[in-house]
Amino acid sequence: MKAPPPQSALIRAMMRSFRWTMRLSRLQAWIVVCTAMVVTIFADWATGPMVSMTIGYLFVDILAAWALRERAGIIVVLFSIGLGSTLNGFGAIPAADLHALSASVVIWNTVTRVAGAVMIVLMVATLRHTIDGELWRASTDYLTRSLNGGAFRSQLERVAQIGRRRGSTLLLLYMDLDGFKAVNDRHGHAAGDLVLRRFADEARARMRPDDLFARLGGDEFCAFLAIERGVPPEQVAESLHARLSEALRSTGHAVTCSMGAVVIDAGAAGDTERMIGLADEAMLEVKRNGKNAIRIAFDEPGTVRRAA
Repeated sequence: MKAPPPQSALIRAMMRSFRWTMRLSRLQAWIVVCTAMVVTIFADWATGPMVSMTIGYLFVDILAAWALRERAGIIVVLFSIGLGSTLNGFGAIPAADLHALSASVVIWNTVTRVAGAVMIVLMVATLRHTIDGELWRASTDYLTRSLNGGAFRSQLERVAQIGRRRGSTLLLLYMDLDGFKAVNDRHGHAAGDLVLRRFADEARARMRPDDLFARLGGDEFCAFLAIERGVPPEQVAESLHARLSEALRSTGHAVTCSMGAVVIDAGAAGDTERMIGLADEAMLEVKRNGKNAIRIAFDEPGTVRRAA
């Protein structure tokens, strides 16, 4: 397979800008769009009707469509064209004789501005929807609608940063379903898929927006949580294990959950693969000692302390 063609500095800068806007919350996106609009309006007012600021308004329209989707983009289009026309004259073209424009020309010019801008907004919003769909498919396990292993690993540092900012404790969980293979062998893969979906649905229902939950493959899952100060992470892990065990019992199949947990100081969180390895090791200890239980390890400087 051929390597992708090299990217120019301009393309790399554009891609960084796109990635930055895709990480904005809706409130942050509105703040950016409104700020860009205010700057454009001021420039339009300062330069007067003889200098066109169409490119500035179009930039704001595109930014709104990209960051906030088509509805917000169309609203911004209508607002920007209405405001720009108020400042510069409806249907006016810079350097043109405004008195030479008939009412029909004014209406035509304004309508074509709106239609052209709306078409651009719809194309940009369609592109954003397409990219979002591809990113979702690339990062999501289709069966359980959870993150896949690659996406989970790529987002670990983001959650660790959130934990450091809040002074939280990090909790990494590695889960394996006991007896799952027997369900597939005796009842078919449809029954096994139902067990996996039920388990994943219950786990995701217990997660907060900043938490991560992923299916690593087969019947193995991982979760990464930032625990608020004052909340014992062991209690969170034990409560989640109890909830997941209850969800598995509700399937009617003899499937249980072996869970390994590692409690990590957010300020000392380092190698993510090492953290996953510690949680996996704790889970394997459970498997070797009877299954259907939880083993909690404490990752402390220079050592790993374990608790039953």
